[in-house]
Amino acid sequence: MSVYDIANRLARAVKKSQQYTDYKKIREKIMANEKTLGMLKDYQQEQIKLQSKQLSGQELSEEERERFEKLKEIIELNSDIKKYLESEYQISVLLNDIQNIIFSDLDIGIHGGDGDNKEKHPE
Repeated sequence: MSVYDIANRLARAVKKSQQYTDYKKIREKIMANEKTLGMLKDYQQEQIKLQSKQLSGQELSEEERERFEKLKEIIELNSDIKKYLESEYQISVLLNDIQNIIFSDLDIGIHGGDGDNKEKHPE
């Protein structure tokens, strides 16, 4: 069996998993409600904006932190959005676990400092 066949079998198994089934169900519910979908999109956009700012080395202001915390509290009051975010997290954990399993024993790349496969180069 080829690697691609196995990958396709894995993709089908993920689609049948409880995590993915739960995710698809709540996603469809969110997509069917414009108000809830809008709230979720606003929350995600704000989250991305603040994360981008942090990743670029900028500090978040106290006002930004407080505004995001209030937004987060409002979002968590909506049970569908809360379920969606929890379900999205669960599917990401599943996919991360699969990735870790696949790559855990592969020796890819140049590794420094461990002495493995080092060639001496003249300087």
